[in-house]
Amino acid sequence: MFGLVVLAGLAVAEGAPPSAEEVVQQVSDDLLQLIDDSRTYAKDDPERFFTEVEALLAPALDFAGFARGVMAVHYRSASEVQRERFVETFKWGLVRTFSMSFTEFKDGELLMVPDDRPAQREGRKNVKMEIRLGSGEVYPVTFSMRRGRDGVWRLLNIIVNGINVGLTYRSQFDSAVRDQKYGGDLDKVIDAWAQVLAKEAEQREEAVVTES
Repeated sequence: MFGLVVLAGLAVAEGAPPSAEEVVQQVSDDLLQLIDDSRTYAKDDPERFFTEVEALLAPALDFAGFARGVMAVHYRSASEVQRERFVETFKWGLVRTFSMSFTEFKDGELLMVPDDRPAQREGRKNVKMEIRLGSGEVYPVTFSMRRGRDGVWRLLNIIVNGINVGLTYRSQFDSAVRDQKYGGDLDKVIDAWAQVLAKEAEQREEAVVTES
C-alpha cells in the first residue's frame, strides 16, 4: 500500500521521479493488494475501504484536472466554490469507480503492454495494460498520464475495455447542464450529480461486502 510513497521518496533522493509506467504499475499493485487486505474489514466498514483507496490514489491521480475535463466548457462559467464542490464530489465518485473496477478483476493478471510509439504531446503519455482473467478473457486498460510542473506523472483519465471514463462523465455532465429541469444552474447540477453518486456508492458498497 505504501509502495508509491516509498518509490516517490527514493525518486526525490535520486533526483528522478518515477516514470509514467512505474507510477501506473505501483498504483495498480498497491490497489490490488489493498483490495485483498480489505477482506478482513470491508464487510463491517466499507467506508474505511474507500477512504484508504482515496489516500492511495491521491498522490498519483489528478482529481482536479480530471474533474475540470469533465466540466469542460462549463468550467469557465463556474465559480471557484462550484469548482471546488464538484472536484470533491467527483473525487469520491471516481474513487469508488476505481475501487470496484479493480475489485471485479482482482483475480485476474494485470500486465503492462509495451508501447514504443512516441508521445503525441509533451508531458502526456498513454500507459497500456491488460487484465487477463483465468477464463481467457482479456480487458484492455489505458491510463492517460500527464506530467506536472513538479515532474511527477499523474493519472488524468482512464479507458477500460473501450469505455472512456472521462468522456462518459463529460457527456453526462453536459447533458445535465442542458436539462431544462436544472435550468442551467450549476449548483443544482452538482447537487444532482452528488445524489447519483451517492446511490452508486451504496450499490458499490454492497458489492464490496458481497465480494468480501
